[in-house]
Amino acid sequence: MTVNPGFGGQVMIHQCLRKVEALVQMRRDAGLDFLIEVDGGINRETIGEALNAGADVIVAGSALFSAKDPAGEVAFLRRPW
Repeated sequence: MTVNPGFGGQVMIHQCLRKVEALVQMRRDAGLDFLIEVDGGINRETIGEALNAGADVIVAGSALFSAKDPAGEVAFLRRPW
């Protein structure tokens, strides 16, 4: 989670991406194979940070449900980064 659990539409707490980076390192060090998912505050402005931190799976809720063009938003978020 990159927000405080409880309700949608929150702003990402960018320091939480350190948890993702730590998980990437643990996965590498232990030779494990698991996906790292990030949920909370994901939108056009924050998806790049989450992916750069090492997230494999992204959950975007409010960014899609509040978009004027949800399909266009999905297409943007799914583009190759």
